[in-house]
Amino acid sequence: MNMSALQGTVSLIDDDPFVLQVHATLLRSISLTVRCFTSSLAFLEDHVPGACECILSDLRMPQMGGLQLQAELLSRGVEAPIIFITGHGDVGTAVEAMRRGAFDYVEKPVHGQHLLDRVNAALAVSLQRHRERLQREAREARLSLLTAQERKVAQWVMQGLSSREIAELAGLSVRTVENHRARLMDKLHVSSVVELVRLLL
Repeated sequence: MNMSALQGTVSLIDDDPFVLQVHATLLRSISLTVRCFTSSLAFLEDHVPGACECILSDLRMPQMGGLQLQAELLSRGVEAPIIFITGHGDVGTAVEAMRRGAFDYVEKPVHGQHLLDRVNAALAVSLQRHRERLQREAREARLSLLTAQERKVAQWVMQGLSSREIAELAGLSVRTVENHRARLMDKLHVSSVVELVRLLL
């Protein structure tokens, strides 16, 4: 996958300006957008979630370290994959960060190609999460159009019940059930029971 075509954004966080510059130059060499921050707090003040992004952060920093940053992002519902850069003595902390949901960690000294590979993988995950979120939102928007009765009918249809069986359960006429089925299929933009099941599961 050509990540430059995705216009991915990488947020670099490190209290060492020289390290920021080195990593920024590397990432810009493959046409990624790079935003640099010298502290976690500066990043949090400026961050706006994007469709294809990842965070590359030093694990040990003053004021707010990597684990605290990760916890804050989780509390804000930020889904951007995080890659931590860690020294040999911090590997245990990095592993703990991954247990809490970090995407990966890279040990110092950082090998350029390995870092690019991990960043590309993180951006691919970010884009996939974004697409899934859009699909969920579209699904929820369509479901919100259904009336309470249409929702019940949809559930019964998913269970494989016929219109006659649904009519008996709901105390409705078969014609009314058929009308509900037609309306809910139209509102959900599906043309078959299979598509309905796929949407609602």
